[in-house]
Amino acid sequence: MIDLAPDLDAYFRRIEFDGRATPTLATLARLVERHAASIPFENIDVLCGRVPRLDLASLRDKLVRRRRGGYCFEQNAFFVAALRHIGFDAAGLEARVRFGVPADVVTARTHMAVRVTLDGERYLADVGFGGLAPTRPLKVVELEVQADAVDAYRLLAEDDELLLQRRTGEGWSDCYRVAPSLPQAIDYEMGNWFVATHPNAFLRQNLLVGRSTVRGRLTLFNDTLTLRRPAPAPEEERTLSSRAELGDALADEFGLPIDGGDLDAVSAVVESRRAG
Repeated sequence: MIDLAPDLDAYFRRIEFDGRATPTLATLARLVERHAASIPFENIDVLCGRVPRLDLASLRDKLVRRRRGGYCFEQNAFFVAALRHIGFDAAGLEARVRFGVPADVVTARTHMAVRVTLDGERYLADVGFGGLAPTRPLKVVELEVQADAVDAYRLLAEDDELLLQRRTGEGWSDCYRVAPSLPQAIDYEMGNWFVATHPNAFLRQNLLVGRSTVRGRLTLFNDTLTLRRPAPAPEEERTLSSRAELGDALADEFGLPIDGGDLDAVSAVVESRRAG
C-alpha cells in the first residue's frame, strides 16, 4: 500500500475537516460526518462502462484530486487507509445488502463497511452506503437505538452475522448483514468486479447518488431527487425531466460536474429506466 501521508492534508481540505487528527471517538465521529457531507456516493463510472480501480493511488486521484465520489469499495477503502494513517485500529468488513430485498432472497457479499476498535469497544463506521449510511459511528451493541441527524439505527445479531437496520415510518428496515470474518483485498476485487460488470447488478442498471447536507439526506435515484429530513418532516421529491436538469443536479446538488460523454451515458440509463 502506498503512503497516504503526503495527501492526508488534501483529504482533510476535501472534506473540510478542521479538527485534530488523533485516534479518538470525537475525531472518528467528525471524520464520518464530514466525509458523508463532502464526498458523494455515486456510480457514474459503472454506468459509463468502467470498473472502478481500488488501488490507493487511483482512489486518491479520484476522490481527492478530481473531487469525484464513488461507491462502497472506493470510499471505505480510502477511509480505512486514512484512519490507519491517523492511528486508528480500522479494518474493512464484508456485508450482504438487504435493503429492498425479499427475506427469502440470499444476496452476495457486495458491500464494504468499516470496523473501528477504540479502547476495547467496536464501532461500525460506514461512509459508502449512500443516503442510508449512518453519518456517525455506531457502537456495536445489540438492539441499542443510535441516531444521527436524520435517522435512527440499531444492530441485531443474526446467526453469526450482524444486521444493521434503519427505522422508517413503517418500522425497522434492513440495510445490510455484516459477515464475521475479515476479508482479503481479493474479496473486494471480486465484489467490485461483480457490481460493476454483472448485467443484473443493481448499480449496473440504475443511477444512484447520495450525500448528507445541512438540510437532510439528499438522494438521486435515476430521475428522482429526494430530500429526506428528520421526522416528522415529510420528504421532498422532484423529478428531473431532461439531460440538462440531470447535469445541473449532479453539479449543483452533489458537486459532480461530469463531462458531456459521461453525462450522455448516464442520461441514457436514466431514460431507459424511465421508459421501462
